[in-house]
Amino acid sequence: MNSDSQPDSPTADRQWFIVRRWQTYASELRVLLLRVIAVVVLYGCQIAHHLSLDEAGQTANLSFQRVATGTAVLLIVVSLLVLLLVLKRILPVWLPYLTTIVDLLAIALLVGVAGGPVATSLTGAFYLVIAMAGLRFDLPLVWLATLGAMAAYMGTVGVMDDTWFDANHVVPLVQQGVALACLGGTGIVVGQIVRLARPLAQQYHDRLVQAEAKETK
Repeated sequence: MNSDSQPDSPTADRQWFIVRRWQTYASELRVLLLRVIAVVVLYGCQIAHHLSLDEAGQTANLSFQRVATGTAVLLIVVSLLVLLLVLKRILPVWLPYLTTIVDLLAIALLVGVAGGPVATSLTGAFYLVIAMAGLRFDLPLVWLATLGAMAAYMGTVGVMDDTWFDANHVVPLVQQGVALACLGGTGIVVGQIVRLARPLAQQYHDRLVQAEAKETK
C-alpha cells in the first residue's frame, strides 16, 4: 500500500480536510434548518403557553415573552446571515464556533430570565446545540459545544443562587450533577461518532479499492 494512502499520512490528512470542508457547507445548511425549526417550534410552544394564561398570568409572563421574541428574532437573523454566506460559498472556519456560542448564550439567557433550570425545560436545548456541533464533523467544535453548554448551565444556576458555597441551593446539587453528567456524556458520545467518521470512510475506500482490484484480475 502506498504510504500516502495511510490514514495518518500528510496526504491523507490533507485529503480528509478537503473532503470535510466540502461537507461542511452541506452540514451547515442542515444545522441552519434545524436551528430555524427548533426556534419556530419552541417559540410556538411559548406563544401557546402565553395565550393559555389568564390576563394576570399574561401580564406576569410579558417580560419573558418579550425576551423570547427578541431571542427568536436574533437566532433567525443569524441563521439567514449564515445562509447567505453559505450560498456564496463563504464559510470561515471560525463561523460555526461563533454561531455555537451565540446559540448557547441565547439558551442561557432564556433559562435565566425564565427563572433558572428548576423553572423551565429549555435547558434541553443545550443538547440540541451539542448534536448540531456533531453534524459539522469537527471534534474541537464538539468540545466547545459540550464545555460551553456545561458552563452556560452552571451560569443559569449561579443566577438563581446567591452563593454556590453554602448549604442552600435553589437548584439541588443532585440535579446539577445529573445535568452536567448528561451534558458531558452527550458530548462524549457525539465526539466518538465524529471520531469514527474518518476510519469508516477509510475502510470503505479500502474495500472499494480491493473489490476493483479483484474485478480487474
